[in-house]
Amino acid sequence: MKRRLLSVLAFAAFAAADAGAELSIEGLSWQRARVERGRVVAWEDASSLIDAPPKLESRLRVRLRLKNRGPKPAEGILIRYSMTGRVKPAAGEAAEGSWGVPFAVDEKRVPKVGANKILDVFLTTSPGLELYLNKLGRYGWWADRVKIQAMIEPHQGAASIQSLEAVLEVSK
Repeated sequence: MKRRLLSVLAFAAFAAADAGAELSIEGLSWQRARVERGRVVAWEDASSLIDAPPKLESRLRVRLRLKNRGPKPAEGILIRYSMTGRVKPAAGEAAEGSWGVPFAVDEKRVPKVGANKILDVFLTTSPGLELYLNKLGRYGWWADRVKIQAMIEPHQGAASIQSLEAVLEVSK
């Protein structure tokens, strides 16, 4: 009887220790700044932009929604992300673009996401995106689409690896 009670208590303690944070990425979206008198007054979701090469006129960022479904807070989270452009000649309207290799790879640390909470994390696209587009523009090229891919860095206790991507269309 005591042995059975001890084994049940040991199993309960093991199960409680294993039931931690259950992090997932719920959404990934590009955002454009609404600027008035040189200052950002609001951010709005954007799936496309109208900017003329060789300079990107809009200020951009990416909103990532982290969700913790677990009963415990998640701490020390590392988000890794990369940006890739679909490149085509700036003068060629009919030309089909080609996806290149990532031009920027970065990471963002998130100190804590509470139990059963959703947290918006904002990923920086500047100055990497602006430098990339300026360099392309100097040589007569333009990225008509920019893709961001993001993932939660694998950590102990994670059941799987999840990555998400969002594409922004940049037209003239």
